Amino acid sequence: MIRAIRCELARLKNPYFILGGIGLMTVFGLMATAIVFFTVGSGSTTGPPNTQGITLQALEASDGMLAGLQNIVGMLGIVALAIWAIAVTSDYSSGLIRLLVQAEPSRLRLLGGKLVALTLFTCLATLVTTLVVAIVAPGIASLAGVSTDAWSSGFAGTVVQGYVQLTLCVLLWGVVGLFVGMVTRSTSISIAIGIGYLLVFEGLAGMLLDSAAKWLPGSAFSAIASGGSADMTYGTALLVAAGYAVVALAVAALTFRRRDITA
Repeated sequence: MIRAIRCELARLKNPYFILGGIGLMTVFGLMATAIVFFTVGSGSTTGPPNTQGITLQALEASDGMLAGLQNIVGMLGIVALAIWAIAVTSDYSSGLIRLLVQAEPSRLRLLGGKLVALTLFTCLATLVTTLVVAIVAPGIASLAGVSTDAWSSGFAGTVVQGYVQLTLCVLLWGVVGLFVGMVTRSTSISIAIGIGYLLVFEGLAGMLLDSAAKWLPGSAFSAIASGGSADMTYGTALLVAAGYAVVALAVAALTFRRRDITA
């Protein structure tokens, strides 16, 4: 297992993974924070749809510095989904999978090493994103005219809580990426499915299913990032998301273990 983890971590040091994962998440976090603060702080009513549920009072609360992150968890999730899917599908497209299964006959151990490595990478990506946003947010708030007086109260606890909730949400999307990548073995199809599901299917399901849509993966994952929502408590969201994750990992493991490696 240790060798498998070290092998996967070495591959994740590639600049493409670092810039495409950690870099992209950080940029998205800063952009979302700036948009939320300048839109709500200016009293505009024409901002992006995701800012409609945020008030000036919410931004000025003790946890307001991370409000922007909580509103783009879906976008950060897509980044994680893509990274995890690429880490899986690139093994097949490059033919590396044949060498990996020869070096490590236990496929479940090999998959476990990949899962641990990707989890560590994702935790690092969300940590950098959270810290950068927390450091830069006061300056953005000052420019937007948003008071930060309450932010000093429990600052460390707020950042830690926000980091944990964001990381859990993003990791769950990563697991979805691993599942889709393992089943399809295609990077483009995996990413297209992830984006199509989040941006199209769940949006339509929300309009058609009404309250039942809260049980869908995206809604449950977002509730975790927000510490719970009006439709679902934090504890319930964790249970629902855990169920999806267990099923996804089980199917991915079964598929990987029984599939013939011929290319």
